[in-house]
Amino acid sequence: MKVRVGKWLRTAASSPTGRAARRALAATGTSASRPNRSGAARAAYRFGCVYTGLYCLTSPQVYLALRGGGMGRLQEAADAWAKLWAIRPVRNWMAVRILGKELGDRFEGGDDPHTWAGQLCWLAGAAVATPALSVLERHRTGSAAPQEWLRLAARFCLAGQMFSYGAAKAVPLQFQLPPSKLVEPLGELSPMSLLWAQTGSSKPYQMVLGCAEIAGGLLLVLPRTAPLGALLSAAEMAQVLLLNLTFDVPVKVHSYQLLLLSLLLLAPHAPRLAGAALTGHQLPAASTGDLFRSRRANRIATALQAGAGLWLLGAQLRNDFTFWKNHGGGREKPALHGIWDVTDFSVDGEQHPPVTTDDRRWRRVVVDSADVVAIQHMDDSLDPCMAAIDMDARSLALTKMTDPTWRVTFAFERPADDALILEGKADGCHLRLHLRRRDPHTFPLISRGFHWVQENSSLR
Repeated sequence: MKVRVGKWLRTAASSPTGRAARRALAATGTSASRPNRSGAARAAYRFGCVYTGLYCLTSPQVYLALRGGGMGRLQEAADAWAKLWAIRPVRNWMAVRILGKELGDRFEGGDDPHTWAGQLCWLAGAAVATPALSVLERHRTGSAAPQEWLRLAARFCLAGQMFSYGAAKAVPLQFQLPPSKLVEPLGELSPMSLLWAQTGSSKPYQMVLGCAEIAGGLLLVLPRTAPLGALLSAAEMAQVLLLNLTFDVPVKVHSYQLLLLSLLLLAPHAPRLAGAALTGHQLPAASTGDLFRSRRANRIATALQAGAGLWLLGAQLRNDFTFWKNHGGGREKPALHGIWDVTDFSVDGEQHPPVTTDDRRWRRVVVDSADVVAIQHMDDSLDPCMAAIDMDARSLALTKMTDPTWRVTFAFERPADDALILEGKADGCHLRLHLRRRDPHTFPLISRGFHWVQENSSLR
């Protein structure tokens, strides 16, 4: 039987139809694993790969995520890596010549001039490198291993970022709703603060977003599921980029780069995905490129990739949970935590009634955390302050963030759990305040909850 089948295959291959098929395949250069692309498409793909690769090499966010995230020395190393590239003469030259602005030594990250000058450098570098890569591609002997190693690096760069984004939401850590946001007028919020307050007001929503981003990262780790991971990551990063653009969040460049990286990883699979979607035919299986010639070596490599991905995710979750527990919403709230309405306010013994035109009187004191307290004036404006609360000494020290020279130390008394008396000297005057703590459940944003059945559809 085997002999008959082999003879039939050789006969079919040597037939006129078989020879014509082989000639057509050789002329187009297509195969099941390597779809045909025009020269312009190949050049655009190489350009995008080089441009994104240069960004990944010089991005502190990517560097930090590949180290498992975290703060302390790892954050210092990431900042040092960014500064190393920020002070390069070519970057400064590009900023002066093109942007008309000289870069300083301070590197903030985000969408600052350093970042935009870097984009110009990477665009110029990609423009120079792409023709050289095209020449090398023509003389390449056919080995796909170098491309697979580059795809492996790209997958892990993107997966690390998806873990970083996702873990900060799944913990949840990224979006918070401090008490001061409950009393700050809506019109006084910046677009970014509004987005943070909206997302932070629903922890389940934030955590689901984080789990979806983590799922994209996990799918990217394994070669066989990487196309699905790239597709999911592209959808998620498109949403992140849209939010950054419409709410003016200063990480537009970074989110755009991650979206571009997702699309580049997805590009080799686009023809078969589009064909299946438009024609209704069965989706052909993705061809997974091998790193090695040995099947056993490739299996070991896949296992190592899975282990590395799980380690990255575990390290990121552990670091974010530790930060959340020690510095975020998971840490123990101070005894004075909450919103305190000022019921009595006197300056040098003179009473100040609650008049909105009085610029000296305070309306509220909001204790967001053990080290952040906000003073709300009668016009509803907020003055954030660094705070030091000493329960043993019964003292509250405040320093305005907008004016570090303004400092005051109050002695306080607590006649009741919801009552507070502050007394101290500020601006050369003796202040005495009586305050009453407000129940947070008086705010609909806290007390409204979830309802399957709406008794009154007009309620908002």
